[in-house]
Amino acid sequence: MSTRAPARTLPALALAAALLLAACGGAATAEDAASADPTGPMASEEPMASEEPMASEDAEAAPQEVPEVLAFTAPTVDGGTFEGASLLGEPTLLWFWAPWCTVCAREAPEIAALAEEYEGRVRVVGVAGLSSDGDAMSDFVARGGVDGIEHVADLDGTLYTRFGVASQYDSVVLDASGEPRVLTGPVPVDRLRAELDALAG
Repeated sequence: MSTRAPARTLPALALAAALLLAACGGAATAEDAASADPTGPMASEEPMASEEPMASEDAEAAPQEVPEVLAFTAPTVDGGTFEGASLLGEPTLLWFWAPWCTVCAREAPEIAALAEEYEGRVRVVGVAGLSSDGDAMSDFVARGGVDGIEHVADLDGTLYTRFGVASQYDSVVLDASGEPRVLTGPVPVDRLRAELDALAG
C-alpha cells in the first residue's frame, strides 16, 4: 500500500512553508535594522550618561572657622595637650578652679556629677589656674573626684584672661559656635544645671 501524499496536497504544503520562512526572515531583518540604527527604538531605551558632574552630596562640608577665643593650645594637668578648637561644635561648660581654693573643692563633687549626668550632650572641662604647681593640681583632681573630666593647666592665667574670668570659681558656658558667656561664681548647682539644660537643647 502506498504512503505517498496525494499530488494535490503538495502545492498547498509548499506554499505554507514559503510563507512561514518569509515571515521569519522579515522579523529578523526588522530587528537587525533597529539595532544598527542608533536613533531607533532599541538605542533610546537606555539614557545617555550625563557629562555633568553629580552634585557633591558626599563632599565634605567646608570646615567651620575657629573663633579667636578658641584659637589656643594649652597643657593639661595630666601632661597632655589641649586644643581650644576641639570645643567648636560642642556645647561646653568650662569650670575654672585653683588647687588651693576651698570653694572649688566643695564644688568638685557637684561638677563631677554634672559631667556624668550630661555626658554626650554637654562637654565639661576644668581649667586649673592661678598656680604653677602641677603636683598640687593633680592632687586636687584626685581628691575632688573630678578625674573623669579633662583639666587644662592654665599656668600663667592666659585662659582666665582670654575668657574674661575674674576669679577661680567662675564658670564659662560655650554654645556650639564657641560663643562664651561668663557665669560669675560661686555658681549654685541648680543654676549650672539650668545652664546645661539650655546648652543641651
